[in-house]
Amino acid sequence: MKTPVPSQSSALLGVAYAIGAAAVFSTAGVIVRRIGLPAWDVSFWRSALLVATMLPLLFWQRRGVWIDVRNAGLALLLSALLLAGSFVAFILALGLAPVANVLLMFGATPFITALLARLVLGEPLHGHTVLTMAVAVLGLAISVAGSLQAGALAGMATAFIVVLCMSGNYVVVRHRRDVGMAPAIWLAGLISGLVALPFAQPANVTWSQVPWLLALSPGQLAGGLLLYVASLKRIPAGRAALLGLLELVLGPVWVWLFDGEKPVDLTLLGGIIVIGAAAANVWLDSRRSTG
Repeated sequence: MKTPVPSQSSALLGVAYAIGAAAVFSTAGVIVRRIGLPAWDVSFWRSALLVATMLPLLFWQRRGVWIDVRNAGLALLLSALLLAGSFVAFILALGLAPVANVLLMFGATPFITALLARLVLGEPLHGHTVLTMAVAVLGLAISVAGSLQAGALAGMATAFIVVLCMSGNYVVVRHRRDVGMAPAIWLAGLISGLVALPFAQPANVTWSQVPWLLALSPGQLAGGLLLYVASLKRIPAGRAALLGLLELVLGPVWVWLFDGEKPVDLTLLGGIIVIGAAAANVWLDSRRSTG
């Protein structure tokens, strides 16, 4: 299925939305560190607060929401399942490995997304994109080497589940960009909350932890997801995912500045290579569209 080429102004807005989503998502690690609850408890409250926050909005726009649900059909359910998987796996990964190691594992997301978008949607995969993919894989391998030295293999394996879920969801949302996917975000929160509940102890939360939980869920999670869904309506899935790599730079920086969790040198080097490859690809894409 071929996808239409967006206008330049729409594409620029899509880029801005994708950068904004990456910036918002990048705050998760430093917020989770301040909550001080076990991973399953954080996962439950993150999901429960997302559901509670979005419900009034969905009710207010219930006519449009019902139309979106009816038109999206199975795509909405698939998006919700993939998002729910990423919600749970992300929090568990943060409990198993340093934030930098978890986030740098996400460097594989844009390239898996680009391949899936090519296979499923027929979106173009240009030669320079393939080249920058190869460079980014090299950077990711260097980051992995640094992470293995830090003993974070289990966290990285869990983070790769997030990569697979997010890549799949990029493609689903991009495929059905004709409908609103906000109901899928709400349903994902409901599913992930139910998955986490048997392993969590929700009553253990204290009032001092509530502001951080609110910052994590209605703020970081819902805000980032709504921005990234908006970006996918305007730019190809592969480009949106590549811009999402900015999260890999900002996330470790926040944790380094606020918590003193300095990444090992190989992790930093690999991250620089991955981000450089992504930036080069976006620049070459822009030259192609204006040339």
